[in-house]
Amino acid sequence: MRGMMRRPVCLIGLAFVILIRIGLYFHPLSGPDLTEIDRSIVVLSGQVDRKEYHISNDQEVLVIYLKNVRVTNPQTENNKTDVTKQKQRTEDPYAAIRGVICYPEEGQEPRMGSYVRVRGKLYAFAEATNPGEFDAKRYYQILNLQAGIRNAVILHETNDYDRFREGLYALRTYLSSLLDQSLDEKNASVMKAVLLGEKGGLHEETKQLYQQNGIIHILSISGLHISIIGMGFSRLLRKGGCPKIANVILSVILMYGYGMMTGMSISARRAVMMFAFHAAAGVFGRTYDMLTAMSIAAVSALICQPLYLFHSGFLFSFGAIWAIGLLLPVMEENLLAKGAGKSGMICRMEKRTAAGLAVSVVTLPVYLCFYYEYPLYSLFLNMLLIPCTGLLVTDGLASLMAAACYLPLGKYAALPARLLLAFYELCCTAVLHLPESRSIPGRPENWQIAIFAALLCIAVLGNRRWTGLLFWQWLLLAVFCLTMRWQSGLRITALDVGQGDCIYLADEKGGRYLIDGGSLSKSDVGTYQILPFLKQEGVDTLNAVFVTHMDSDHYNGIYRLVEEMRSNGVGIENLILPDLGKSGRSKEYEELEALALGRGINVLRIHRGDTLGHGNLRLTCLHPEEGTEQTGNGASVVLYLEYGAFSALFTGDLEGNGEEAVGRQLKELLPDGGGITLLKAAHHGSENSTGEAFLKVVSPQLVLISAGRNNPYGHPHRELLDRLKTAECHVFRTDEGGALTVTVSADGRKLRVRAFLGK
Repeated sequence: MRGMMRRPVCLIGLAFVILIRIGLYFHPLSGPDLTEIDRSIVVLSGQVDRKEYHISNDQEVLVIYLKNVRVTNPQTENNKTDVTKQKQRTEDPYAAIRGVICYPEEGQEPRMGSYVRVRGKLYAFAEATNPGEFDAKRYYQILNLQAGIRNAVILHETNDYDRFREGLYALRTYLSSLLDQSLDEKNASVMKAVLLGEKGGLHEETKQLYQQNGIIHILSISGLHISIIGMGFSRLLRKGGCPKIANVILSVILMYGYGMMTGMSISARRAVMMFAFHAAAGVFGRTYDMLTAMSIAAVSALICQPLYLFHSGFLFSFGAIWAIGLLLPVMEENLLAKGAGKSGMICRMEKRTAAGLAVSVVTLPVYLCFYYEYPLYSLFLNMLLIPCTGLLVTDGLASLMAAACYLPLGKYAALPARLLLAFYELCCTAVLHLPESRSIPGRPENWQIAIFAALLCIAVLGNRRWTGLLFWQWLLLAVFCLTMRWQSGLRITALDVGQGDCIYLADEKGGRYLIDGGSLSKSDVGTYQILPFLKQEGVDTLNAVFVTHMDSDHYNGIYRLVEEMRSNGVGIENLILPDLGKSGRSKEYEELEALALGRGINVLRIHRGDTLGHGNLRLTCLHPEEGTEQTGNGASVVLYLEYGAFSALFTGDLEGNGEEAVGRQLKELLPDGGGITLLKAAHHGSENSTGEAFLKVVSPQLVLISAGRNNPYGHPHRELLDRLKTAECHVFRTDEGGALTVTVSADGRKLRVRAFLGK
């Protein structure tokens, strides 16, 4: 921090970043509303900005990125223009479409920089509707992309194109083919990511392995690549007698071309700019300042796209440089003993430890905000593997040159790369089997991040006046403030799982429960909605998971959580199923039970009268009867929750006779004939559930309805909504507000309801 005081460019850059962040808080940049033409056949024109191949269903698929896009002919699903809407529609809603992703038909591949006219079905990127869920709309908006085009047919392509960039693309394709021929498929996909920036072909298990161990940055084009290639090329020119100015110009051109060829990611852009400043400093006889160069690179990127402030790559890349430039020198002062007669190897190890620790501390908020978990052994793994990454890049480049001359020679040259990648995988796999290899603190609140940053600044600024021990105490305090989680009262969240149900309960004593988890309308809801939500909540263990009945829209996400429990980081102590007789147990029931037992989960069966208590929380089962032979909705588990003055009823898909039986029990349970506080409407708001007689008994103040948007069943039905309106209930729906969170005070007398899409 003291160093920044002596760098006016850094201070200006910091002020610029703060102003942008404040501006985005009060005036967030929102993308165009494409609801009207979502999933419609459109004709659009745009310029080919980038091309790459992705792996989809074990096949290579060409992906084209278009910029400067204009929708020229929005059409309906049946490819017939709605003339009335076309007259009313202005071009303004579509003028904000800056870019789209196209998946063209096989055999069509336009050239870089050419203008094309394309017809296909447009898909607007989905907005996150749950806490922790990946927000595709925001992510692609940062990349200046607003929609995808499936089954795209290229109607026309101009003859003019960018020969330089098309040449770079052809070179990358050629180099990619050399790696495919020199290495096996798995290793080739990793090396293509490391050397060429091609991540679309990465195996998902490899990507997850690197990410879970905190070494995913190894697969990104960064300063390491630029320094190896750029500095190596510069040395060759210098030895060849090339004049200094020509050396700098040629080296910068080479690095810019390399960045363009590999897709010019934000980390590559930063590295290329900083390399150019480093090279220019030597020419003009000036001292190169890393932090000043970084500040200029950051400001230039944010001018082009202010939303980079919400991009993990930007924050990781620039955060690492900030850590090395500001925090590392202070750490070295407090870590290294001066004049202690230590060997050079020990000093180097200490410096490497300090560098890794500095980067880990500064980027910790980024990890927690985007991944919600932190690999505890990543510091040691990075210390071990990062020095090897230089060898990996060097050998990869050498094998490419050898394969270009003689292919069998390239295969032999790639042997060290194969050994290094096998070593990486071995280390990552071994680390995951160590105790507490993954910590899941969850996503910190914004105020926690602010306190963390303030404490970090205090630790750096106060270093000269403190002892080394006090510095480390401030650092630990900053990390503690960032990662601690506490809760007062009860929190109930109805996740938006589309056409399905999933209720999460958390109390102040650390109890964590899930009631159902499934969907008919969202693919793999356990992986993409439920698991991210649990992690951002800091849940590493669920005390109990209830499955009310065995319809897929209530249990298929639970099945995935149980199936992948050993790899997803979230454990389950008890799986609680409805107590059914043998004839009532379906194939799905028995499969889930067997899977849970195989994973070491305690399986319990629940029936009327069973209770579960934890602190002030008490759950009582009101349905079904013990050993019932009913199946389907009629066997739904109904749970009555009591928490101080607060009460809630979770009804699964209960209907008909089941409602009558539960209503009779509630008359006995409810004091003085009073009602409950909250009701989760049965069967997604079906007209055949939550009848008038049942409503009179329950008399809820709040009603939560979990249903999918535009679902084919018409849930929630108008008849039910009319009944709830007549009963003067406050109704909240996941199809309108996304995830719904009810926060209850410790005495159960105060509550607040918040819709995620109302954030």
